[in-house]
Amino acid sequence: MHIAICGELGAGCTEVGQLLSEMLGIRVINSATIIKSIVTDLKGVYPDESFGKFKDQVLSGEVDLDGMMSGEIQDFLEQGDTIVEGRSAFMLLNRNDVFKVLLVCPLETRAKHIAKRRGVSIDKAKEAIRISDSERQHMVEKMFKAYWLDPHYYDIIINTGLYSFEETAKQIRDLVQKKMTKS
Repeated sequence: MHIAICGELGAGCTEVGQLLSEMLGIRVINSATIIKSIVTDLKGVYPDESFGKFKDQVLSGEVDLDGMMSGEIQDFLEQGDTIVEGRSAFMLLNRNDVFKVLLVCPLETRAKHIAKRRGVSIDKAKEAIRISDSERQHMVEKMFKAYWLDPHYYDIIINTGLYSFEETAKQIRDLVQKKMTKS
């Protein structure tokens, strides 16, 4: 069983992913997990390369980080049941073997969540949201020539402004289990 928890920044992908992981007893990964795995793999092949040099190559376009991340996600999925949450979950939109969730939430609620989590002002949180949402849209357009919030890509869309993260995780768990019993 594979689950992609996609969402807008601040809608709770990380929190819901962690809760769902605990409920189902399966691992959860995100962009940080994937990038750490890529860097670890690179250190094994290129021990003299620094992370700074790798970062510079990504920023200059010499390295296709999204492509590398997509390959790394595939490796994780081949190892067993996996929840992929956050930005990297969008890389699974074209897969039929993944239960896809989209978390949305009103901007003000998202901004409060990000401001608290990052210890920044509401205005800085809103700017971070604007940038992140734009990057997510760009990535989905680049990879799939699609609109990231198109409801047709998802098995379910949940407004976390209406439900707690725990209630959201329970809804997803129940739907995933129902889908598994039908398969």
